[in-house]
Amino acid sequence: MRVEQDGLVQIVTLNRPPHNLLGEPDLAALADALDEAATSARAVVLASEGRSFCAGANFRSEDAPDPTDAQAFRTRTAAFYAQARRIFAAPLPVVAAVHGAAIGAGFGIALACDLRVVSSQAFFQANFVTLGIHPGFGLTLTLPRLVGPGRAADLFLTGRRVAGEEAVALGLAERLVPPGQERAAALELAHQIAQGAPLALAATRRTLRRDLVELAAEAMAVELQEQAALAGTADAREGVAAVLERRAPRFGGR
Repeated sequence: MRVEQDGLVQIVTLNRPPHNLLGEPDLAALADALDEAATSARAVVLASEGRSFCAGANFRSEDAPDPTDAQAFRTRTAAFYAQARRIFAAPLPVVAAVHGAAIGAGFGIALACDLRVVSSQAFFQANFVTLGIHPGFGLTLTLPRLVGPGRAADLFLTGRRVAGEEAVALGLAERLVPPGQERAAALELAHQIAQGAPLALAATRRTLRRDLVELAAEAMAVELQEQAALAGTADAREGVAAVLERRAPRFGGR
């Protein structure tokens, strides 16, 4: 995690290239950075290095949730979601500069932010069904909240990619910029936010997000229950193996 100050804006950069795959310690470091930003800034830009914004959880990490082991998955995912709740509760407005892939947990992180800037080369994907697992990271709350239940069902049940132009059209992102300009545009937007009256900004954001943290925590509790029920199934093992082996999964409904 790299943290830089630019006037009244703090820039937090995920720097585990190429894809910024995350484990629980990475989420904790991100939550810490977002909390600490309130001491010196009025808005935050969340950016990343490498090919992807964040391509999800790191299945190869020892501390990442492992959907092939039911008990370990429940324990580790509970810790993962405890840090996710802190990200939803970030004290300052957060603008995500999304380039490349925002998949799974990366999609969840992007939607936990207040605003999103994307380019045509960015894409979002709720790929959980293609892994044989249930959606997580509060996406069952945040995605329908932004795009409506029907469009959310489309994205969840197909696991398809949504590129930058469609993301803006659906309401998943607020700004579409040329490739390579995501960070600069997000920084400009964050500076615009930071020029507002601090008390009014905080009050307005509290109203806009008044129930988000609690509802996200409730959603993640339900998601965890469903994910734990599927963890350890043959389909979950096959889905993860297919990703690691870079092949199409062969699900059998077991």
